[in-house]
Amino acid sequence: MAQRNSVDHSAMRDMNLVLILNTLRAESPLSRAALANITGLNKATVSSMVKELIQNNLVREIGADVSSSDIGRPAINLEPEPEAGYIIGLEIGVDFISIITVNFAIEVVARRFESTARYFNQEAILNRVLFLLQESCEQVQKRQRPLFGIGVGVPGLVDVASGTLLFAPNLNWSNLPLRDMIRAKIDVPVFIANEANLAALGESYFGAGQACDSLLYVSSGVGLGGGIVLNGRLIEGASGFAGEVGHMTVEKDGMECNCGNKGCWETLASQRALFRRVSEAIQQGQPSWMAQMIQDDPSRMSIPLITEAARQKDPVALKALAETGEWLGVGIASLMNVINPQRVIFGGPLWAVHEYLLPSIRETVAQRAWHWVQEGIQIIPAANGEDAAVMGAVAIVYSDVLNKPRRWLE
Repeated sequence: MAQRNSVDHSAMRDMNLVLILNTLRAESPLSRAALANITGLNKATVSSMVKELIQNNLVREIGADVSSSDIGRPAINLEPEPEAGYIIGLEIGVDFISIITVNFAIEVVARRFESTARYFNQEAILNRVLFLLQESCEQVQKRQRPLFGIGVGVPGLVDVASGTLLFAPNLNWSNLPLRDMIRAKIDVPVFIANEANLAALGESYFGAGQACDSLLYVSSGVGLGGGIVLNGRLIEGASGFAGEVGHMTVEKDGMECNCGNKGCWETLASQRALFRRVSEAIQQGQPSWMAQMIQDDPSRMSIPLITEAARQKDPVALKALAETGEWLGVGIASLMNVINPQRVIFGGPLWAVHEYLLPSIRETVAQRAWHWVQEGIQIIPAANGEDAAVMGAVAIVYSDVLNKPRRWLE
């Protein structure tokens, strides 16, 4: 019985540590008295927990709370210690690698972004990924603080439990033991997940989804994906594959998708669909400022080019954006009817043209979604923009530290 009581006490103490850390993350700066008030823990317990967290450099004191009404000396405010440790977030995109390093205050201290157009095969891209990760780890080591972990977002189906990329249709990769490959080089916790799922988590923690109980995130780029967060938790599904919304069939006999199916939402509402609409219009002789820029070379097509054309009121660019936005709205309306989210957040590479896409998206949703699910809903751009996935990769590691702090206490 004594042993069981000891185990119960240890488990309760760990739960209290988690509660305090998560409360400080969401609402700091807070005094010890404010922490006790918010968490419902007694002041002695809070003081004991805070002392342990300060001693182990996860929390710091930052000065007096001048608003405190306590009689006597002012209360001392607390917040997570920025130098407690570092987190690396990585996104392997269809045509790029993005990597950031943040401290425990989620301040970006290092960043790299590289096109992978010059790398012609999977091995070359993965070698570059490992090089950039090792480079980032060396930078953290120079700061002489812990590396809490590495989060990795990839555009495809992931077996989250094993860290295996099962299928990435737009990369043509399959059955890649990505976590094991990284752990063989870098001995820290590594988390692998779908990039859109991570972006949803990142927006929930650090972006447009904060203080939101239920959100739908839609990411449109070369591919199309989504993520769902309910009550602060990412919905992964029975096998971890939830959120693959880009491969919903929206046209029974539509275009062939890279996944092997036909008529996927992705074929009509992605970056490729946008580029295709622009190219077809120019080939048909529709007047466009972009024609002279592309000059029969499809590789010159880019989001910045279409953005500049839209700013110049180019009719081809504006029509292609409107049609792409309409198809995005068709899928979002259906998802809203199923999920009934409080907020819809739009991100991915096409976030760069959200000012041209969102009006068409919202108009289509207004026409197609049940009016009951539209009440009070917001359809807004991702606050982290094109960084949404790497910030999500940070969030999955950050969440692990906050919810399992014991492993980082000396």
